[in-house]
Amino acid sequence: MKNQKNVGRFTAAAAVAALTVTGLSCLPETTIETNAASLNGQNAQSVVAQMTIGWNLGNTLDVATTGLKSTTAPGKFVTKWGNPEPTQELFDTVKAAGFNTVRIPTTWYEHLEYDESSQMYVVNSDWMDYVKQTVDYAYHQDMFVILNVHHEDFINEKVFTDETYAVAAKKLGDIWTQVSAEFADYDQHLIFEGMNEPRQTGNPNVNQWGNGTDDGGYTTKYINDLNAVFVNTVRSQGSASNQERVLMLPGYAASSDATAVRNIEIPQNAGNVALSVHAYLPYYFTMAEDSKANHEFPGKSGWGEDYEYSLTTFFNNMKQISDEKNTPIVIGEFSASDFDNTESRCNWAKSYLSKAKDAGIPCVLWDNQAINNGGESHGYVYRMTNTWFPNAAPVIEAMMSVYGITPTLPAYEEYVSPEFSWDKITVGEDWKELYRSKKGLELEAWKPAALGQWKQYASENYDFVMIYDTTGDPTLVLQNEAQETWNYVYASDTDTPFVAKFTYEDLLAAIEGVISLEEEDNLYMSATAEPLTVYGVYAVPKAGAEQPSETEPDAPVQIGDINNDSQVTVLDIVALQKYLLGQSTDGVKVDKTADMNNDDIVNIYDLILLKKQLLNK
Repeated sequence: MKNQKNVGRFTAAAAVAALTVTGLSCLPETTIETNAASLNGQNAQSVVAQMTIGWNLGNTLDVATTGLKSTTAPGKFVTKWGNPEPTQELFDTVKAAGFNTVRIPTTWYEHLEYDESSQMYVVNSDWMDYVKQTVDYAYHQDMFVILNVHHEDFINEKVFTDETYAVAAKKLGDIWTQVSAEFADYDQHLIFEGMNEPRQTGNPNVNQWGNGTDDGGYTTKYINDLNAVFVNTVRSQGSASNQERVLMLPGYAASSDATAVRNIEIPQNAGNVALSVHAYLPYYFTMAEDSKANHEFPGKSGWGEDYEYSLTTFFNNMKQISDEKNTPIVIGEFSASDFDNTESRCNWAKSYLSKAKDAGIPCVLWDNQAINNGGESHGYVYRMTNTWFPNAAPVIEAMMSVYGITPTLPAYEEYVSPEFSWDKITVGEDWKELYRSKKGLELEAWKPAALGQWKQYASENYDFVMIYDTTGDPTLVLQNEAQETWNYVYASDTDTPFVAKFTYEDLLAAIEGVISLEEEDNLYMSATAEPLTVYGVYAVPKAGAEQPSETEPDAPVQIGDINNDSQVTVLDIVALQKYLLGQSTDGVKVDKTADMNNDDIVNIYDLILLKKQLLNK
């Protein structure tokens, strides 16, 4: 089925690119629920006027630079920056607080693979499904949803050139070709935003966070041309909904600078568009941490900027530009970091949003769930329990008061991790035990323990299941001794508490393009950034699997545990010192566990590494 779905999406994307598709009939999985109150036939001003106030699902689907393969399970991506996976309950909490709009920042470049047959950069189908599921959490509640292209490495280049533009235009077009096809029948509650904060990140002649006018117009044209690629791609998809969908266009870096916003060029025959602006203003109140910062509102910065006057000037400018272009503006990101200044943040919220409301500009609150993080402390919803941080709840109440909304804000409740117990685990009768410990084997971060008897089960007939406890990622590690390669295998399924499933496909994905599975010598249990306790590892046969002959499971090999007492202590140093000095080791067999640097030789260098390991504990 997965292959059929991929083929269906490839075919649809190619057809849209050729401007021949008129709907989604070529996609096998396109059943879409209809909103209770469909929204169609509105112009951009009418749609934007209904958006009221919004909330950002920050630092979740927009994670980037993870280093994960495109085939990695979506849940591994979205949790990489420390936030939990989004749920329906989270969006229920946001709506109950009074928000009727959500923005779902989404990064795509790590989920692309180039397909030679279609000559397109194809979005991984599991990722597309995950994005759709997240959109549906809000869309099916009649909330407005802004879906975008966010932290893309092909958009935010060090220096803009004709060559980088060609790459960006191709990838941007391919992404929006597929996204517009996937959501072709969604009504005007769904809004597309072409890019996030397009900018040059390393050009000494162009200020990364300026207005983009430092190079005589090249940068401005570069971004306007990419906006045109986005608009033309969506409008060419063919569905009636995509013909009238509101499309948001950013200027350079989505800057709040009036010149940058005024320089946004609206493509010909663009239809319903809105200008996208990010405005964490006044900066010396909302985010700054230097000597000029002042986190009291009303107030002035160390430079003498009056905060009230600054906000009034900004919104007057935005209203003027909106009127000039006859185009609505959406502030896609705004917030004030928590500097333990709740009263001032409440004052700021009322002032900011009152001026935005008068200007007819909806604002979307940035929420990265971060607290105690200086100028990036934009945590409002505590997503582990779907409650509101204590310092955030009064600010949300102040925001909603501007719109006459009485929010429902569940009081902050700390998440309590469940405790492991074998009583909670069901082990199948046909599971092949590779390792089991009643009390668990504790592994420190990046300190693996080897499994025996694994290779006979490393086939498409078996999955590996780890029974574990950790706040990080449980992993397996494939190792080739001769080539000294270590390839981390991430579980594709951790939905069941304390149980991680590693499929045969997960093993192959970890070594793709590096080495074959047959060449791997060892399989290790491993923690990553956090300690890991392993209680068991099993080979679980799939239906109809051929089962190898029974053998007794080998005990795991913990590197450094020379005396084989399931822990690494000073006693292991003593045993290794005696071995190297040619003294009696009191029956302790010095073997692979002492080869700390994995060079097949046990010598003084291994003793040094062992001592360092204990000192770092």
